[in-house]
Formats: sequence, C-alpha cells, structure tokens
Amino acid sequence: MTRRFNVYYTCQHCGKQTTAETGFGRWMRGRDELDSGKGIVRTDTDHTVLRYITHMQGRDFQLIMDVEVKEFGKEPDPSQADILFFKHQIATRTGINMHKSGTVFTHKLQSKYSAKKVSVRYCGLHLLQFEKTNPADSEWIKWNHRKITENTLIELLQFKRNPEQPRRPMIEFLRDRHMQVSLFNKLPLIFGGGDVSE
Repeated sequence: MTRRFNVYYTCQHCGKQTTAETGFGRWMRGRDELDSGKGIVRTDTDHTVLRYITHMQGRDFQLIMDVEVKEFGKEPDPSQADILFFKHQIATRTGINMHKSGTVFTHKLQSKYSAKKVSVRYCGLHLLQFEKTNPADSEWIKWNHRKITENTLIELLQFKRNPEQPRRPMIEFLRDRHMQVSLFNKLPLIFGGGDVSE
C-alpha cells in the first residue's frame, strides 16, 4: 500500500509545514495500478548541482553531484535510501590506472548547451541534514552524517572541496598526475583556497 505523503517544506515566514507533493506526485499516488504494493516505489532527488571548472593545467570539467536534503535531522526511509544508494553506485564509476591506483571515471558526454563533447565527472549523491531547516536556523549541519560548518557547506556546493572527502580540495582530484608537482603545489591558492583542515 502506498504510504501517506510525508515530505514537507517549512514556510520561512510563519514556520508552518506544508506538504511538498507535486500534482504529478498526487496523481501517481492515487493510481491503484502504480501502488507500492505492486512493487513500484518512487522518490525524488532534491538538488542537482553542476559547476564548470577550468583546471590550471588547462583541462575543462563539468562537475555534477546530487544532494538529498533532510530537515530536522531526518533520515531517508529504507526504500529511499536503497534507491539513492543504487543511483550513487551506478553513477560513480571508478577504475584502476596504470599505476594500480583508484581513479574516478571522467565521462565524455554531449552537451546540448555548448553543442560539443564535454568532460563530466560525477561526484556522487550526498545526504545533507539540518538540525532544523537550513544553515541559518540550525545548530548543526551534517554532510553524509558528519558535522560540518556553513562555510564548509558553501565550499562543497562550489566544488572547492571534494564532496566524497570534504577535508580535501576538489582541485586535487582534477589534476593530471603526470604534470610537474611544482605546478600542482600552486593550485589550491589559485583556485580560491579556503580552510580545508576541517
């Protein structure tokens, strides 16, 4: 049986919570032939974030990640968690390079916007939780169950930090490891830096 819709948004003026279901969502929920009892489960992804970056070594990247947001410290329910984890595993292809080190796969994909092939690196699907509803009204923020600061969250959304390893600058994972090390040592300052010690 399809569960009662339980995703809400909070009014920033009065604090009242209202269901956030779309018209299509209500329609799908009302169709017996699409009931979860028949094995059909649906969920949405809250935010997809994309940033175009030109690395100092001259390579262009489109970085993309999905962010599932939960207010009031809520967790995804088991079926949503499974769907999100399946999507994460499908999209985050990794490989082994000639030096037997793990590498993140860069996809060459066609862009409708630029009408050319672009290098796209998917940076995963991540869980963002707030003690209340957002950084401004929350005592704590969690990224994949680890507490972070508002500044760290901003840098994650800017792709200044690696979403998989927030303590490390993203630029480290875009460099050509065959280029000179002295060039790489200058990259974090040129990229914008920021405190990556957290």
